Amino acid sequence: MQLGDPITEQGASDRQPFMAFVADERTESLLLEITEALLLPDECVRRSSIQEACLYLEDVRSPSLLIVDIDGVDDPVDQIVALSEVCELGTRLIVLGANNDVTLFRDLLGIGAADYLVKPLTKEQVMASISSLDDGGSGLSIMGRTGKIISVISARGGSGSSTITANCGAIVAQETSKRVVLVDLDTHFGDLALTLGADARGGLADALNQPERIDSLFLERVSSQAAERLYVVGGEESFSENIGNSRDGIDALLNELKTQFHYVIVDVPRSTSEVVYRTLQLSGLVLVVSDLSLTGMRDAARLFKHIKEANPGCQIGLIANKVGENPRAEIPISEFEKGAGWKIDFQVPFEANTVLKAANLGEPITAGRGNIGKTLKQIADRYIGVDQSRQNKQSSKKGLFASLSRKG
Repeated sequence: MQLGDPITEQGASDRQPFMAFVADERTESLLLEITEALLLPDECVRRSSIQEACLYLEDVRSPSLLIVDIDGVDDPVDQIVALSEVCELGTRLIVLGANNDVTLFRDLLGIGAADYLVKPLTKEQVMASISSLDDGGSGLSIMGRTGKIISVISARGGSGSSTITANCGAIVAQETSKRVVLVDLDTHFGDLALTLGADARGGLADALNQPERIDSLFLERVSSQAAERLYVVGGEESFSENIGNSRDGIDALLNELKTQFHYVIVDVPRSTSEVVYRTLQLSGLVLVVSDLSLTGMRDAARLFKHIKEANPGCQIGLIANKVGENPRAEIPISEFEKGAGWKIDFQVPFEANTVLKAANLGEPITAGRGNIGKTLKQIADRYIGVDQSRQNKQSSKKGLFASLSRKG
């Protein structure tokens, strides 16, 4: 099987359970026996180098279980780090090689590989390694590697948290190889899907009401793909729909999402519900969005106190949005910061034509489009790590398999 041959058409919900990239005919034959025993197609096994595997996995979703062969590779640890940058969360990695070196074994496990098997291999040896993962043995998910949860909340209605959420998420998905999901917790009036031109499939109410139903298949059904690597979970529920308000539902939803996405960005409505409070508790970063009004200043101060009580260890940022929309009614920056008790990190300028055009077309404001696009790009760089991701691709030795174990 050659590298250019497709495994399957990769749609929004397609993810292969298994792929193997091997260097020699004997290993290929052995793994074909294993795929036959596991009732998997022969196309799962490919004769190709780890460099070719990296190129291939840039364009398709990485599998749940990945086997790669480093036989003959001069810099195996660096190559595994490069491979990790194109693989998504939840991928478990088994490495094959001919070098029976304890130091290499430790290095590979240190950057997140689940196992290192030395050639010549036996069928029983490989099956035992795979079975240990299925039985809860060593592997990436056991190491706690999950995505980061970011909450965006408006201090005042109409401040534009949905605009910040949608566009920063789109920039991250577009400029990195990371998978991003946007969660619209306003189940009745949310407009994230509409902003990005995606279908509002609904299902969020089901998730919050019936947390026992939440698994990867359920999320595939309720999420809409807005762009490559960018998904939206939300709903346009009936006004009579009773939405669950327990922590069990939001716990199950966010915990499942962060095993599948590098970034889970939640557009949080202004509410005192248990779902909102629990979302703030689970977030590693909370962004407060406000205009420069007196009401915005007052409620931003109240929100900061609330967030710090709910989640003392999280990072908090303040974004002033729609700056210049109504200059006569805006409080000077220094006075706003004094009253809110927080320094403004970014000022997003008011550019009505740019925002309205993008909203009417159902597309994000691309990075660099006007001053607002430049500012949104800076926000994504600072808080979500677009620039850091780009640096990791070039020189990082830490690898995605092991580096995303930070708090939610």
